[in-house]
Amino acid sequence: MEIKVLRHFIAVVQEEGVTAAAEVLRISQPALSRQIKDLEGEMGATLFVRGNRGRALELTHEGQLLYRRACEIVELADRTRSEIASGEQVEGDVHVAAAQTAVMDVLAKAAVHVRELHPGVRIQLHDDYGENIMERLNNGLADFGVLVQPADMSRYDHLPLPGGDRMGLIMRPDHPLAARSGVQPADLQGLPLIVPKGALARRDLSGWYSGSLRPFDIVGTMNLTYNASRFVRAGYGCALSLEGLVDTGEGSGLTFRPLEPTLRASLSMAWKKSQPLTPAARAFLDCVREVVGETARS
Repeated sequence: MEIKVLRHFIAVVQEEGVTAAAEVLRISQPALSRQIKDLEGEMGATLFVRGNRGRALELTHEGQLLYRRACEIVELADRTRSEIASGEQVEGDVHVAAAQTAVMDVLAKAAVHVRELHPGVRIQLHDDYGENIMERLNNGLADFGVLVQPADMSRYDHLPLPGGDRMGLIMRPDHPLAARSGVQPADLQGLPLIVPKGALARRDLSGWYSGSLRPFDIVGTMNLTYNASRFVRAGYGCALSLEGLVDTGEGSGLTFRPLEPTLRASLSMAWKKSQPLTPAARAFLDCVREVVGETARS
């Protein structure tokens, strides 16, 4: 399986057709079509749904799987080439996959510092949640992952990050709970909730929410809070979220009330034990450790 052919396959998917992809790639359409047919033969599977003349090409289930993996393989190949070209120079990209959290202020300060020391370093952020962050770490697509705890950290070295966001409920200002200073477990009875996927997997509320109460009325899940906040504003439900991830100020159409008793998220920055860090990643880690130390002393 050649990297070049995978790049061409990705182009066909992104351009939604062989003709458009051939123009972008500056190769002939018959040559590109042969590459796709040969790739299907190599994979032993049909990658595109045929017979939809005049419409954009659609991927089969096998095609969707290959597209996802092809993007990862090409990204990893490009990263490897860049890292080899950089050698021992402290420059290049540092890839950080992170959950949405205000604790990212720590990494932001470290990013400012590392670029003051090494202007050739660039920070590439990838917003996601627990399982996907771990997958990027395990596949070598991320140097670091910011993970909400608890999480299985057996494969990683990690650095606990200071602070911790309060968990609470995002709602419309005209919601009955908006008149209160906080949200208690009984308040969630029968309340339509949009919850983070990671919070369900980690059972974040298991110690806060009594087992004697009815299960949550979950009407949706989310990876990122911004999109969920639009549903809240439209009246679809309330969203369980960490504080400070979306604008809940006056005029925003939203408000935030913390859970009572207080529940805070604990976060760590993790990196794979068996994966050597690039000089740029090592420099960034040193700066994160420095900022964490300064925060602890203040």
